[in-house]
Amino acid sequence: MSDETTRADTDPAPPVPQGAVRLTVLGGDPAFSQALRRGGARLDDAEPGPKQASAALLAQFHYGLASARAGALGDVRLIAQLIAAARGEAQPVFWPQPDGTLVDAARPEVDPAGLPDLATATAYRQAHLRALARLLAEAETLVLPLGTPALLADPDGGQVFPRPPAALLAPDWPEARTTARDLDAGFARLWAGLQALNPALRLCLIVLPAPPGARAETRASHALLAARAADWARGTAQVRHDPVLDALVGRLLAPGDDADPDRLASLVVRLCGGADLLDLVAGAAPDADTPDAATDRKRRAKDPERRARRKARAEARGKTAKVMCEDELLEAFSK
Repeated sequence: MSDETTRADTDPAPPVPQGAVRLTVLGGDPAFSQALRRGGARLDDAEPGPKQASAALLAQFHYGLASARAGALGDVRLIAQLIAAARGEAQPVFWPQPDGTLVDAARPEVDPAGLPDLATATAYRQAHLRALARLLAEAETLVLPLGTPALLADPDGGQVFPRPPAALLAPDWPEARTTARDLDAGFARLWAGLQALNPALRLCLIVLPAPPGARAETRASHALLAARAADWARGTAQVRHDPVLDALVGRLLAPGDDADPDRLASLVVRLCGGADLLDLVAGAAPDADTPDAATDRKRRAKDPERRARRKARAEARGKTAKVMCEDELLEAFSK
């Protein structure tokens, strides 16, 4: 290993700007957490990796990809089970592998090589849960990226588990169903567990977009989840869900989008931290008494390339109003 490589691997993280928004993130696409950091967020990290390890090696074992090494999660039932386990209300489940190792069923992608024996696996799991309990007890704003991951349902215990990577051996359990009742019960359990750990915690729910080319069934599941998330937020004072934020995060994670990623990430961070959408637009609006600013605003609005891009996105997504809202918000925020 060269001196340059070693230096890059052990360099301290860049300083966090004063007044940065503090967030805690569980699960989701690693690119989402990276974007939040790029946008100026101070992300809590309950399980920091060894400083001498390379960034690639740390990422392979899910260090630094979110605020805890809990896997992708994405389903309120998985998160509710995780919180219950952190509170000591659930026993760990391990899947034996042909080579004699054990894989943590709750997060099979985190340590795919497995652990050598039950004692080691149990101790490893308990250390993770203790770190998670401290994280949630001290968090201010918890951001939960939600989706519709494929889950396996234990027909005897009633728990659900993420479908493991193809290289791992899992029980021959059926795929878990996802109904409004299932989601509502999962969220109720999730929120009760969070309240027991940290009554002052604020929760920000983000429904990630369906993957490109997703089947109609998958798109319907995402629509159901978005509807339920909106209902949960309406009924719970400390819970937020904003479909515009969903769309902005989807745009932030979309490959090849023409939006300024750093500016978009900064906007997403502020919204996750509790900023009001209308306040951001009003606060970022240009001074109407300044001719240059007004002229520039009109020029941007009439720019044929910008208008063509807006029209193409609207036609492709079938959501003209939402796309216009995103672009106008970004345009106002940039001034």
